[in-house]
Amino acid sequence: MKKLWPSLMLLTSIHADADALSDMLEGGKLNLQMRPRYEFVQQDGKPNDANAFTMRTLLGYTLKPESDFGGTLQFINVSNLGPVHFNNTRNGQTAYPVVADPAVNDVNQAFVSYAGLPQTQLKFGRQIIILDNSRWVGNVDFRQNMQTFDALSFENNSLQNTTLFASHISHVKGSYANFQTPVGYNLQHVNVNLFHASFSPVNGMNISAYDYFYQDKSFPQGAASNISSATPGLRLDGATKGKLRLLYTAEYAKQRSYGGGQPGIDARYETIGGGAAYGSLYGRLDYEKLGANSTGTYGLQTPLATKHIFNGWADQFLVTPGKGLRDVFATLGGKKGQFDLLAMVHDYRAAFDSTHYGSEWDLSASRPFTKHLSASLIYADYRAKDGAGLAFPGTIVPNVNTRKAWLTLLYNY
Repeated sequence: MKKLWPSLMLLTSIHADADALSDMLEGGKLNLQMRPRYEFVQQDGKPNDANAFTMRTLLGYTLKPESDFGGTLQFINVSNLGPVHFNNTRNGQTAYPVVADPAVNDVNQAFVSYAGLPQTQLKFGRQIIILDNSRWVGNVDFRQNMQTFDALSFENNSLQNTTLFASHISHVKGSYANFQTPVGYNLQHVNVNLFHASFSPVNGMNISAYDYFYQDKSFPQGAASNISSATPGLRLDGATKGKLRLLYTAEYAKQRSYGGGQPGIDARYETIGGGAAYGSLYGRLDYEKLGANSTGTYGLQTPLATKHIFNGWADQFLVTPGKGLRDVFATLGGKKGQFDLLAMVHDYRAAFDSTHYGSEWDLSASRPFTKHLSASLIYADYRAKDGAGLAFPGTIVPNVNTRKAWLTLLYNY
């Protein structure tokens, strides 16, 4: 960010005189978000339960666009609201389970934007990038310290019902950063190029094609810890029209070694699922496979993803086991009064062989209280099966019974 910030200021000073900059500031918008949260974790093998009271505050300002130029500056603060009775990945309290929300003060976003080209938006600086359902690239918003990217991004909508997106990323802030610690606190040096195109042939249907080139500059080339990879893929997602709506999803991708990644990187990604919705009620059954290589020593990884929303909220599979992962899960959701309710059941097995890792059920309830204030209550219960008590193959993550609960308030201004 030390190299990035002078560039942002230089671009702004070149293209905006004093009066224009004054107008941009006076016509801009203040953004404030406060998110206090209580997280509880009970995990076999840990003598103490984790009780984490934390607060995330986002404070930012978005300039009023002037001569096609704009900009956003946003700060993030994560602080403890009580005793630190949890392993925040930095404090060494290993007798407690991990709650990956260390205290932090940082620049969350700082970018200039330019919209002077026809139906095109350029952004340069630290920014949020979310592609499709966040399976490959996302902002990890569930964690108190979210993930953002130091990047130059291009988005174009010139073609009918089509969006073209490309981005070059030099650093990742606040991600899990390819097994690095401390979680959520590092600035990871990468060389990432993202190419993504989405097309909506009919209302309710979206087709995406992508190719993501991820190079981790913090590990030696060819090292076992280097998961630099290239991942091209196709995705179909949508729903039919009418009172009774049919839901469908299918996706395929192939991941290979790239840019110094370990030679064992060779795995496929597959997902297919569907269901139905009537009014606010919906249900579906899905299958997701993060494949393994031919020797069962490398499972497909998604280092830039919003991982928490996939493969169970207990976060047992943030790192894919060496034998890969097959997740069969059922979802039922709907609205009851002012409450949004959701229930999910997962069954986890290896992609390489018949190993049955475990199962999980997840529950959530959320509701708004005012235009600006909402609350949610979430529970996750993971039960280990084959290899209970041992680490998942190829990882240091223990396959143990884990229960988690979150009570969150969210205020947006």
